[in-house]
Amino acid sequence: MDWRRLGFIAMIILALIAVVVLVGGSEVDPAVIVVSMLATTIAVATPLTLGALSGIYCERAGVVNIGIEGMMLASAFFGWFGAVYVNTILEMAPLPSLLVGVFAAVLTGGLLGLLHAVLSVTYKVDQIIGGTVINILAIGVSGFLNRQLFFEKGSIFGGQVPHAPGVLPRFGVPFLSDIPVVGRIFEQQPIAVSAVLLVALTHFILFNTRWGLRTRAVGEHPRAADTVGINVYFMRYANVIIGGMIAGLGGAYFTLESVPSFEPLMTNGRGSSPWRR
Repeated sequence: MDWRRLGFIAMIILALIAVVVLVGGSEVDPAVIVVSMLATTIAVATPLTLGALSGIYCERAGVVNIGIEGMMLASAFFGWFGAVYVNTILEMAPLPSLLVGVFAAVLTGGLLGLLHAVLSVTYKVDQIIGGTVINILAIGVSGFLNRQLFFEKGSIFGGQVPHAPGVLPRFGVPFLSDIPVVGRIFEQQPIAVSAVLLVALTHFILFNTRWGLRTRAVGEHPRAADTVGINVYFMRYANVIIGGMIAGLGGAYFTLESVPSFEPLMTNGRGSSPWRR
C-alpha cells in the first residue's frame, strides 16, 4: 500500500470537510455536518464502489472488463422490471417485490459476466472489444425493452407506467447505529451496506485465502499457475461471473434503492471502474 498516496487522499478529505464546516458551522452543529457528509458519501458512492469491486475480480484474474457500465445498466432495467412485474401483475407485497428485483439484477449481471467470459476466455476475443459489445448491447436492449414494455399500447402494462413498489428501506446497523451522533452514519439502505462489507470481504478473499492466491496467480502468471494444476479457465470464468454479479448489484442500486424508476443511460458513467492493475 502506498501510504503517501493514502495520506494525501486523507488530507484532501479533511480539507473538504473543514471547508464545509467553516461555511455552515455557524448555523448547524459541526458534528452533524460531518456525520451527514459521511453518511451521504457512503450512499452516493455505492455504485462506484461496486463497479470498482467488479473490475477487481475480473482484472485480478487476468480479464480486462470495460463492460461493467453495460452490466450495471442492464441489471438496473431487469431488476426494475422484475420488481414492477411481481408487484403489479402478481400482486406481491412491495418489499418481497424489491428483493425479487435485486435477485433479477444480480442474475442479469452474472449472465453478462458469463457472456464476457465466453468471449474473452473461450473464444479469445479482444477483451476491450468484448466489453464494448456488452455496453452497446445493454444500451440497445434496455432502451428498446423499456419502450416496448412500459410505453407501447398492448404491452403487459397497457401502455401505462405501473405503480412502483418503492425503494429498499433504510435500516440501522445493530449496535453501531445506536452510537450517539455518529450512529447516523450507520443508518443506510441494504445495497449501500453490502458495498462496504464487500470491500472488506474482497480484500480478505484476495489476500488471505487460497481462492485469492489462485486468482492472483492466474492473472499474473497463467502458465505458471497451469503447471501447478490450477484450472486457469475455471478461475477466470468464476471471477468474471462474480464480477458481473457484483456489477448487477450495483445496477440494482439505481432503480431499487436510489430512485423507483428506470431511465435510459441512467448509470451515467458510474459503472466505469477506476481500478487498474
